[in-house]
Amino acid sequence: MKNRIIILLLTANMAFMTGCEEKENPLCGGSDPASDLPWLKQEINRLSAISSCNSISRSTYKKETVFIFSSCEPNFNSIPFLYRCDGTRINLEPADYQDLKFTGSIELIWKSK
Repeated sequence: MKNRIIILLLTANMAFMTGCEEKENPLCGGSDPASDLPWLKQEINRLSAISSCNSISRSTYKKETVFIFSSCEPNFNSIPFLYRCDGTRINLEPADYQDLKFTGSIELIWKSK
């Protein structure tokens, strides 16, 4: 009986400990894509040198992790550019922008000062 109690306590302890582990980010680039993806780091450096306001966000589009490059200038209308995890640009047609829907949250990765 004593062995069963010890085994039960050890099992409960293991279940508790594994339940509190931090889950890995399932999106491309993990928890720090600005550092983990060389092409994204290069783009951030390039955009940092430009005086206009720009931002990079991450979300999911058509079941694929995408990076959304957009202008944050208040008096400037622009369309966002979408990039895949490997850094290739997704070429969208004008009609695609009319029905542009992201699934999941849109996470701000970087914004110029």
